[in-house]
Amino acid sequence: MKKVVITGATGFIGSHTADFFLTKGVSVRCLVRRHHTSLGWIENKDIEVKRGDLSEPDVLDDLLHDVDTVIHVAGITKAKSSAEYYTGNVQSTQNLLDAAVRNGRIQKFCYVSSQTVIGPSPTGRPLTESDPCHPITHYAKSKLEAEHRCHQVMDKLPIVILRPSAVFGPRDKDVLEIYQFVELGIRAVLGSSQKTLSLVYGPDLAVAIYEAALSDRTSGETYFVADQAVFQFSEIINCMASARGKKVFPLFIPSPLFYSIAGIAQFVSLLLNKPALLNIEKARDLLQKHWVCSPQKIYDHIHFKTQTPIFDALQSTYAWYKEIGWL
Repeated sequence: MKKVVITGATGFIGSHTADFFLTKGVSVRCLVRRHHTSLGWIENKDIEVKRGDLSEPDVLDDLLHDVDTVIHVAGITKAKSSAEYYTGNVQSTQNLLDAAVRNGRIQKFCYVSSQTVIGPSPTGRPLTESDPCHPITHYAKSKLEAEHRCHQVMDKLPIVILRPSAVFGPRDKDVLEIYQFVELGIRAVLGSSQKTLSLVYGPDLAVAIYEAALSDRTSGETYFVADQAVFQFSEIINCMASARGKKVFPLFIPSPLFYSIAGIAQFVSLLLNKPALLNIEKARDLLQKHWVCSPQKIYDHIHFKTQTPIFDALQSTYAWYKEIGWL
């Protein structure tokens, strides 16, 4: 691997991915929207920056010129409508796939999807790649449709699809919200108190992306990426509280109340004409009892497994949030 294009490199997962590729001596190029004045987490790093949008064929052709690997991380996680998810996650992926096929020399295309495409586990059994997909949100449906677009060109392009579980770590602002509650001494309990979930630390996910993109064994395959263990949500909160050094007190939020809060937030976001941090779909997602998947397949194929113990990673993430002033 000589040169890689990474979309979404200014964001949480993309920036960790860019960092890891740089440590391996790989030349990194990224696409940044023209209106973004800041390069975020890749500022002042040895990364070639191209300006433009995933909707512009000429820009994409130039972006992929003389590269051999494409890592597609960019996508929409919050939107005002299902159409926005389709544009940001499906059409943008299709445009990049088309450009990669036109290029004719791409050795690997890695699409970073999401565990949410398969939906929650009804029983708590970690789901595998062979289980049927039952996405429950427009976001998840759009990511699954983008996977389907990848499958449609696998005869023309070596593609690997990765489905990370819940990702956390330095630079992430979604899990930050849970830390903020803990910092206030609150352990929010949404729905069941017996929630289980799979997790992956952002820097470990970056390693998985690199190794999956590097291996010939992964072409045409789909993999979950997660820590080997399944965690009780209460364990995660307790670890966060331990890092804080203080006790937290449970705040039980019944499902009807949480849906009501989400509905109000969604209505306000429509008035303000911007995506809501919490909406009814996000509430449905958060209220599920089991978000668990098995990383066994990626271990069997390329011997990848996460290296950072989750509880160490949670404490390191807390320390980073404090250091940077987010907590």
